[in-house]
Amino acid sequence: MLGAPRSDLEALLQPALAKQVSVNQVSDLLGQSWARLKELRQLGKDDWGVAWKDPKIATALAKANHFLQPDDTFSLDKAGNALAQAYSCAVESGEAPLNLARIRAGEALLGALLQEYRRAAEFYAQAGVLPGLDPSLQWRYQSRRALILADLGREFMDNAALEECIHIYQHTVLTLVPKIQKPLDWATTQNDLGNALGVLGQRRRGTRMLEESVIAFENALSERGREKVSLEWAATQNNLGNTLGILGQRENNTEMLEKSLQAFECALEVRTQENSPREWASTQNNLGSVLQALGQRKNDTQLLKRSVEAYKQVLLQWTRDQVPLHWAATLNNLGTALRMLGEHRKSPRTLEKSVAAYRNALAERTRERVPQDWAMTQNNLGAALQKLGEREENTQILEHAIAAYENALKEWTHEQMPVAWAMTMANLAVAQKTLAQRLNDVGLARVALTGFEAVAQVFRSASHAQYYEFATEQVAKTQRILKELGGD
Repeated sequence: MLGAPRSDLEALLQPALAKQVSVNQVSDLLGQSWARLKELRQLGKDDWGVAWKDPKIATALAKANHFLQPDDTFSLDKAGNALAQAYSCAVESGEAPLNLARIRAGEALLGALLQEYRRAAEFYAQAGVLPGLDPSLQWRYQSRRALILADLGREFMDNAALEECIHIYQHTVLTLVPKIQKPLDWATTQNDLGNALGVLGQRRRGTRMLEESVIAFENALSERGREKVSLEWAATQNNLGNTLGILGQRENNTEMLEKSLQAFECALEVRTQENSPREWASTQNNLGSVLQALGQRKNDTQLLKRSVEAYKQVLLQWTRDQVPLHWAATLNNLGTALRMLGEHRKSPRTLEKSVAAYRNALAERTRERVPQDWAMTQNNLGAALQKLGEREENTQILEHAIAAYENALKEWTHEQMPVAWAMTMANLAVAQKTLAQRLNDVGLARVALTGFEAVAQVFRSASHAQYYEFATEQVAKTQRILKELGGD
């Protein structure tokens, strides 16, 4: 997808793997690193060939350029050593601030390629405060500093980095680009601020940060008009849709979800499969998610059908051979949309399609590769099989549902994930109870009762009143079934 040489990607992969990132992160991190490597190579071509006061600077930069080229000599570490030598010589020679900043920017990009985000941010910070530097360049380097910290916060769950990033945007970057003098740069900063607020807002309770994120995106759109900068306008619409969708879910607000839908639809007016396929697929995926949420909330089969179609569109771009885990995640989402739609239809065909989608997802979402995602899809598969088994009064399908739930519980354990365990155990116990009634199986009914009792205890301890009430109701129902079956 990236059109990058394999040797380059192998070299870029090593620093990421050293950070012990999850398999799900690898694709996006590689894409990000490849973009930075191309920028660094272009920087070497455009900015390092100026006349330097000391010839040793030019020699060191030539070495750095040499070690960055896509051949057997490619080495990020050696390029970094050469850049450090060039900067030291440049300081001793009294080079102009602009030239010092050019080297520091290269060191920052290299630091990011090595997954040394804090070091990269510090290099950008140093470049941004060099005396006599043009304000537009100060803004550029300080923006990059904040973006690097945002990446660190997003990819490695570093909330302190996100807080620092937000502070830099609000108190440093925005002061360098007044709206009246620099409207588009101001809008870019507002968009990036909105992204950082949105990521941190998802991890925090309440809605304040998410609401601030929406305001930042709306600020960006006040200057990022479709007529002026259509691609940037579409990107901000997509970002706004994401935050509105999260807010709508958190606040149980249908109107906000509808605004999220509108934002994604606006983005797709510009983000087409022809002119920006990767961005188009990402927004289609977001569209499918909000349509699914709205369809479930409004009990609207037309919205659920649109959700299914959106996910099918995504699969045209996120193919198994190119991005297998993205492909599998989309199939998981498609399975859920089909399951919800199938619950409204008399024919079992849609539920059967849901089961097929989940099983296809599991071809790539294996327990060995992505254990938590595997467990999620196993739980979802269990839910689809359970609905299908109940509708067709098919005991074998119910047995398959029970097996899927039991698979999920191999990873979602009581000790490590008590609430997720309780949710799945509740699903399992419902399937066991249903099957026990069909087979007049006293032993299986007792197993279901034990499961519900354990689930009730977890929900009570976690203060989930609604779920605790459900579990206690199921305990009473299962006890009655046991008596009917001749159990104690």
